[in-house]
Amino acid sequence: MVWMMGSARWFAAGACMLAAQAQAADNSKWMRDCAEWIQKKGYSVDYIEQRTGQRPEGTMARHWQPNLDPKDASPNDVVFLRVDSADGQGQRVEVVDEVVKGADGTIRAFRTSSMNIGKTVEPKCHVTENFGKVRTRTVAFDRVTGAWRPARK
Repeated sequence: MVWMMGSARWFAAGACMLAAQAQAADNSKWMRDCAEWIQKKGYSVDYIEQRTGQRPEGTMARHWQPNLDPKDASPNDVVFLRVDSADGQGQRVEVVDEVVKGADGTIRAFRTSSMNIGKTVEPKCHVTENFGKVRTRTVAFDRVTGAWRPARK
């Protein structure tokens, strides 16, 4: 019985490792296929780096990890927004410019800015009509899945 439990753990660990390798291969293929766009630095992740001077580990927003509860976000923090994707893991990142609160003091929305917001024109590389262009908008609090605060200097 103990041997079987150990086997199950090894099997689970192996399955996780294969999934991670497949994701890394997909990411490498995307980076190769979309190298021209990546070099232009017009994605939302590029805007975050330009605005904050920092970039969490990972090329795409889906790989970034929040370090802040969204209810604690303030101007110059970054919010993560859920977006439709084939695997359900898609997210984008935007800088908080203003926190919009209701009369009761709870957060209702964020006024944010980012690049690459809009109608998709190149689906394979996730490029929109506003690639490289800064756009502002108001995002409802319930669309936010996490937040990240850059290290303050």
